This record gives sequence, structure tokens and C-alpha cells, in this order.
Amino acid sequence: MQGITMKELAQRMEVAPESLSRAINGNPQLSTLNNIADKLNVNVAQLFDNTLPIHDLSAIVVFRGKTIVTNMPDKLLSAAKAICQIIEEEKMDAEDV
Repeated sequence: MQGITMKELAQRMEVAPESLSRAINGNPQLSTLNNIADKLNVNVAQLFDNTLPIHDLSAIVVFRGKTIVTNMPDKLLSAAKAICQIIEEEKMDAEDV
């Protein structure tokens, strides 16, 4: 992204390169992504798609371990509707018990 190595980024973050590699290649927590973005002086969305314009919509939604990154309003709206549907169905299931 910025011409630095994983080792250099790990040093900036004050973590072992192996730990950073595991975090990136696994399912990183939002706090890890925030830390990486901070050290690279970018916003979190730019970690996923460097074609996103800085001033346009940049959305990251994390719901039950799934992450959606988008710069498209219709995709964000679809994700929000799907999440609301899941939550409503769970409420109805809980009321039936």
C-alpha cells in the first residue's frame, strides 16, 4: 500500500511480524484494522480497496463476524436490510419459545 514491508508495519505497531501476519490472514478484529490504518495514515476502508475516493461513501459493516466493505450506497442499504431481517426473524423465533 505504501511501499513498506510487513516487518516495518509490525515495528510501527509494536507487534511481532508473525502476529501481524496471522491477524491479517485470519479474521482481523476491527481494533487491529484501526491500528493498521492509523500507522499507515489512511482510513480503514482504504485497507480493503485503494480505489475508494477519500471523500465519497466508505462503509465498513461487521455483523456476526462477517465484514462488508463498500463505497456503494445500494450495497450498504442491502446489507442493512438483510441484517434487520435476520434480527426481526430472531425476535419472532424468541417470542415463539
